[in-house]
Amino acid sequence: MLRRSLSAVACLAVAATLAVSGSAAASGPLPLPLLPHVPFYPTTTVAASSHPTPLPGTGKPIQATYTYEGQQRTLADYLTRSSARSFVVVQNDSIVDERYFAGYSAASRFNSWSVGKSITATAVGIAIAEGRIGSVDDPVTRYVGELKGTGYDGVRIRDVLHMASGHEYDETDYADPTKGSTATTIRMVAGTSLIDQAKEAERDTPPGTRWNYDSMNTFVLGWVVAEATGHPLSSYVQDKIWQPAGMQMSALLGHDYRGSDIAYCCYHATARDFARFGLLYLHDGRVGDRQVVPAQWVRDSTHSSEPYLQPHHLMPESPESSENNYGYGYQWWLGDGDRGDYVAVGILGQYIYVSPKDNVVIVKTSEDLNSEENMGEAIFAFRATADALRR
Repeated sequence: MLRRSLSAVACLAVAATLAVSGSAAASGPLPLPLLPHVPFYPTTTVAASSHPTPLPGTGKPIQATYTYEGQQRTLADYLTRSSARSFVVVQNDSIVDERYFAGYSAASRFNSWSVGKSITATAVGIAIAEGRIGSVDDPVTRYVGELKGTGYDGVRIRDVLHMASGHEYDETDYADPTKGSTATTIRMVAGTSLIDQAKEAERDTPPGTRWNYDSMNTFVLGWVVAEATGHPLSSYVQDKIWQPAGMQMSALLGHDYRGSDIAYCCYHATARDFARFGLLYLHDGRVGDRQVVPAQWVRDSTHSSEPYLQPHHLMPESPESSENNYGYGYQWWLGDGDRGDYVAVGILGQYIYVSPKDNVVIVKTSEDLNSEENMGEAIFAFRATADALRR
């Protein structure tokens, strides 16, 4: 009875937290306080490294300007307008700008939200390198037999990574409690396991033909990792990513009431450790002299050749959408042009930006009620920040 009561409270909390589209924000205050960085589900502790990767420096606020939608803007205004709660800039493996807002600090854990998708996808790449998973061309049902007969039957891991599984899933309106990850998460905290929800999947389009952002895809990737390796995703991430990458503090990873790790979000970690994850990719998967993530996986994750995954082509039916400022790889958002930059993105304004050309990683965590609208601007602000470091 107590768990059911807590589930009901959590259900209300997540509904309030995720109802954050521009239209929802414009209609008035949310019914409950916005606490996006507080777990509202059970968590597993992901232990820190015994030998943290050094991240020296403190820096000072970077002054940057840029043009977006015909208007001259500043980094300082963007951070204020998008309700930033942390902002960490790392160049040449040293912190050159670190700021916290609204009472948060370097010791605070922030919810990754969908930034966690990039972490889960990294676990897939490591499992392939270890031979636990054959290749991205294997069907997910080779590892998760319970998905046979569902919309995921026979779908390649590659297409799930690309958000092109063909699964019927509408994640276009976070304010609607009946759709997408909002509905998935509400049902999860109310007691319907993520496994049971995944088994409800129906096919909408042929796999590998259309990009459709879908948090259930990432849960399935985490489930594949767990089945292929024989370890919970949280344990595998701890042993293969968190500790080898030299994370300084433990993280918390959310799971449902049956113990399945959420995978599509809900890695709670410090801004500096999120920066260390970005550095892992910046350095082609290496930490010092240790190859933690295969270099080829880093490249494959942050590039794509499929026309429908290219920048400005993700949502041809909605050309004005912020998503169209990006392309998509293996659970990473890709910048346009020849800069070669890419971003992990989470609702409410969570980002890990990586620019190999500039040797820069930027982390921003936020409580941004207009994050969908501001997502299009983010890459302009981050590029301007990197440009300012060269002056």
